[in-house]
Order: sequence, then C-alpha cells, then structure tokens
Amino acid sequence: MIYLGRGAAEKAPLIKEHIAKHDIKRVFILGHPFHRIDIDDAEFIEYNELIEYRTFYRLLQEIDQRTLVVLNECLRNQNRYDLTFNCIRHFLRQTTHHLIFQYLPIIEQPSDFMTLFDWDTQSRWKPVQLADAPLHEATVDCRRIDLELRPVAITTDDRTKTAYQVEKRRLIDNIGLRDPHTIPRNLYLLSGKAKLAWAQSANGSLFDESRWFVGRNDRFKLPTMQTYRAGTYDHTPYTVFELPHNFLEFIDFLALSGQTAMDVLVADLKVDAWYWQRYQEWRNRLAEIYAQIS
Repeated sequence: MIYLGRGAAEKAPLIKEHIAKHDIKRVFILGHPFHRIDIDDAEFIEYNELIEYRTFYRLLQEIDQRTLVVLNECLRNQNRYDLTFNCIRHFLRQTTHHLIFQYLPIIEQPSDFMTLFDWDTQSRWKPVQLADAPLHEATVDCRRIDLELRPVAITTDDRTKTAYQVEKRRLIDNIGLRDPHTIPRNLYLLSGKAKLAWAQSANGSLFDESRWFVGRNDRFKLPTMQTYRAGTYDHTPYTVFELPHNFLEFIDFLALSGQTAMDVLVADLKVDAWYWQRYQEWRNRLAEIYAQIS
C-alpha cells in the first residue's frame, strides 16, 4: 500500500491498524531522521544505514511473513536503480506486509513515481517505464497536495543589479567542467540583502515573531529564519525567503510543516525569475503524475 500526502500524525495510527489486523510480530520503520516515527516495539532504522553490511544482512535474516516493513519518505533520489533502493527491494521480497508513506509522489519528474510503484509491486515491472507501466497493479491511497505559491515582488537597487552582472560573467567564465547549476545557485544569493530589507521593513512584513521565514541558510542571522535542514517547523505559516535548488529539501519542508500555501519572495533579477518558473513547471509535473495515478 502506498499512502500519498499523509502528515506525520496520521502515519502511526495506520501502522498500528495494519499490525492489529494482520497479527504482525515485528515492525521495521525505515526512513530519514527528519521523518522518524516512534511506535512501541517497532525498530526505526535510518535510511543511510540500509546499505551497511551489518544492517542489510541482519534485516534479510529477520524479516519474514509476520514482519511489517514501513518505508517512510524513502524516495530520496531520482535513480530508480540506486543501491539503497535495491536494498529496500530485497527487504520487501521477504514479506508481503509493507506500508509506503510518501508526501509527494515525485521528487522532480513524473518518472520518479516508478520507484514507489516498484516497491509496492515486488519490482515485477522493474524494466518498464512510466508510460507503459500497469499503474493499476499498485495500491495507492492518494491524498493530493495542491500547492499555492504566491509571488511577493522585491526590488533590488542599482548596486545589486551591477554586482549581479559582474558575478554572472565571472561564474560563466570560470565554470569549466563544473555543474552548470552552480551558476544559478550562486547568483540567487545576490538578492538576499534586498529580501532582508523587506523582511525588516514595517511596510513589508511588520517584522516581528508573527512572520517566520524559510531559506537556504541563516547567513543574515534573522531571528525568525529557519533553514530547509531544520528538521522541525513549529511556526507556520512560513514565507519563503528563497527556494531551495534541490526539490527534495522543499518536499521535506512541505511534509514536516504541513504548509501548502505560502508567499515566496521574488526579486527583480533574472535568476529569481528562473527559479520561480522552475517551480511552476515542477508544480505542473506534479499535477501530471496525480492525473496518471488517480
């Protein structure tokens, strides 16, 4: 069973229900530490440990038909044949009892869903691509997450615009064999001071503890800022100071905060427009996979 769009508080009752219904004797919960679920007599194993020999072989020995394997937000990269994913496939072959919790069905592309599909179907269609996959073979409980991103226009001064052009030229001239996305990652930070001024302006946000922000880092020491690596978000709703380059970081934030509608600060630099468009296209791809699995 694949559960999509479930919040943290909803997962434990579903796990306990399955345990009681099927007389389960052993429970392993596999997941990222951000998404830890603590249930009596269940063992939580961190995602990064799954490929370690001592963990992998122990689980192969201990998982049997009276074992429930819970995958909690384990879609952590886009490589369907990733080593950790293949370890999970081996675990799932040991039992017919599994629950897969994933807040969103993809990371970046609709094809990402095929990893979840493989886990739920014992990887019987592992060579098949999304376009040809018998999606009806998976059992999916889909709660659609519709995101509302509202742009807040930020004006930068002439000095920032000049610095932007200089830095853009420098990054392009020195990119070499490095990842081309290094360029937008670095340019995006240049609008930070203008966004900070907005955050501190009485005309902008009535700067106080009533408005919290989420951003890439805490370089400005803003007292109401949390990063995408915070792990907990207790001050919703948040305003997006800057979008993360890695969609997975944004997905973790959405899953942990439960927030689906948010203001996003968008400066008048081309890189800000690029990030804004990138996330609009991502939302469209998310809608596409929802339409396919509904």
